[in-house]
Amino acid sequence: MLFPEFRPLVLLLAVGSLLVAGIVKGTLGFGVGLVSATLLLQLFPPKSTLMVLMFPIAVSEIGLLVTTGVPWQLMHDHWLFFLCLVPGAIIGTFGLLVVPVSTLYLALSGYIIVFLLSQRYESHIYQVAEHREFGLMSGIATGILGGGVGAAGPPAVPYLYLQTRDSPRAVFIGGMAAALVVPQLVRLPTLVVAGRFGLQKFILGSLAAIIVLVGLALGTRLRPHLPNNQFERLVQGLLLLMAGQLAIDAVF
Repeated sequence: MLFPEFRPLVLLLAVGSLLVAGIVKGTLGFGVGLVSATLLLQLFPPKSTLMVLMFPIAVSEIGLLVTTGVPWQLMHDHWLFFLCLVPGAIIGTFGLLVVPVSTLYLALSGYIIVFLLSQRYESHIYQVAEHREFGLMSGIATGILGGGVGAAGPPAVPYLYLQTRDSPRAVFIGGMAAALVVPQLVRLPTLVVAGRFGLQKFILGSLAAIIVLVGLALGTRLRPHLPNNQFERLVQGLLLLMAGQLAIDAVF
């Protein structure tokens, strides 16, 4: 059985983790991949979990594209960035299949730290992102992270923000959604070809996507009533704790 740990308490914790990830996405605009992965990896086999999370991540970003519209002009103007997502996602997906679990834990722990630092030092990152070659590097890095662990925000955010700062915010949101959904669309056929994604993962991924969508709807409704800064700091603190736990798991 793919997830033999499906005991009632573990199942309840899994549903709660997915709901929390959806709520964070609905309130703060990020979190489906990062929050759900860091919580669920404490409950289930890491590689299978990251594969299953492909569905809720893709569905949440496709939902954003439905509301904002696909930014075709942005994708046309910056085609190299979006094209680089594809080989990056293939590399990341095969990396997920072959790297040791301890390395995977360390990579995800390090990624969380980088994510938190990128939020704290945004202005410095935007200065680096102004260099022409950053688009190529961030496209590949976003694809690798998206294909490997599903969460791929920091490499794409500064680049797309700079390219859309004179456009309506919906263009940036749509661009980010497209940058995050493309690696998930590449992951599926890659895993199928590798013989690592069958019916059971498809069913579990679909159920996870439904739970995340419920959380997303709740988060959208809660957004006006939550103290945004305090809630964001709470989420950041949770992610920092999980980064530490993942590092401990990697060592021990």
